[in-house]
Amino acid sequence: MKFWFGKKEGTGEVPEKADATVVFATEAERPAEASPAGSAQTDAAAAAGGHQAGKAAAQSAPAPSAGPTVPIRPQKGQKALYYQMMNALYDAVLILDDNGHVVDCNERTSSIFGHSREELWDAAVTVLIPGINPQIFAKMKEGLHGNRRVMINARCHRKDGTTFPGEVGAGLMDLTGENLVLTVRNIEKRAPVRAIIRPAS
Repeated sequence: MKFWFGKKEGTGEVPEKADATVVFATEAERPAEASPAGSAQTDAAAAAGGHQAGKAAAQSAPAPSAGPTVPIRPQKGQKALYYQMMNALYDAVLILDDNGHVVDCNERTSSIFGHSREELWDAAVTVLIPGINPQIFAKMKEGLHGNRRVMINARCHRKDGTTFPGEVGAGLMDLTGENLVLTVRNIEKRAPVRAIIRPAS
């Protein structure tokens, strides 16, 4: 093993020609043309009254529509985002506890190793990567402090008993304490590719 880490009041219309004489209760209610001498005062009163009426109407009128509302996308919970991120990764992801046992993994782990997520719950990492024994596990965790990373080339074991060369990356994550996180990539196809692209000697 090698190390590399969201009242409308009723309105009426005034006829153009009234059939009866209109009696005004106060001078303020008389139209301007019926009181020439006081036209300036009545004009001012009418203007003031119109301003107040307009202001009241504006306050009681419903707010104009701002157009069609765009539905707000519900926010995903942290747990949903966590699994969405985990399952979007190409590599298998293993999250280990202090004893080197699997506490969580992503969907890619099943396709690479053949084990279901339930089968791997609390399984020792040595079931998948025998080379990461307790001594190596402790040494890896010790070397990862200070934002460092570790990269290991290891022989990985599938559920069916077959093996493959794996590139294993390691880092620390604060999930249930200080968890070691491993990412595993199957690199068994790399050797043939290298042979193809290597220039002829």
